[in-house]
Amino acid sequence: MRAFRTKAVAVTTGVSLFVGIGAVFAAPAQAYSHLCGKFYGIGKNGPISYRYYDITSTYNTAFGDAQSRWDATSANGYFSKQQSNGDPMVEVRDGSYSWSAWATTSWQGCTFGYWSYNETYLKFNSRTMSSLTARQKKIVAEHEIGHAYGLDHTSLTCSNPGPSVMRQGTVKFGCGGDGPWYDDLQGIRAKY
Repeated sequence: MRAFRTKAVAVTTGVSLFVGIGAVFAAPAQAYSHLCGKFYGIGKNGPISYRYYDITSTYNTAFGDAQSRWDATSANGYFSKQQSNGDPMVEVRDGSYSWSAWATTSWQGCTFGYWSYNETYLKFNSRTMSSLTARQKKIVAEHEIGHAYGLDHTSLTCSNPGPSVMRQGTVKFGCGGDGPWYDDLQGIRAKY
């Protein structure tokens, strides 16, 4: 869940207009709705570095399990934990914050279609996530990683045309298996 952004982003609707027919058709995969930015230079097999800052074992596990799920897919790049004091592409934190979302992913801006400084910030809100199961926390982490990749929210149900971790709210928790799902991967493939 995104609570704030430092810059406004324009998102295309994925709607095409065919002039001769006069009909409007929606794109088949909603994850094609992208945010402005993406990581620079990851290519098909490049590393996406991340580092934990002020994080408890609960959210370390949630993020670690989520990044492993993304790594097990055909999505571009793979996640690489940074051990040093270097500057990672994804900074991960948790805390008891006053805002109402389960988590946020933010960035400093978007330059020529890439995240400024090639960096995003992911924060888990332990206050609002405390009642979620370990599986649900992992799916929330998968959702936030999707934002870091540059995907926007979807409104897909579990079966129309299939689940997406980019859906806001609790609906995705009731879908079979764990994400990321087909629509999420199609969004990454289209973006990268």
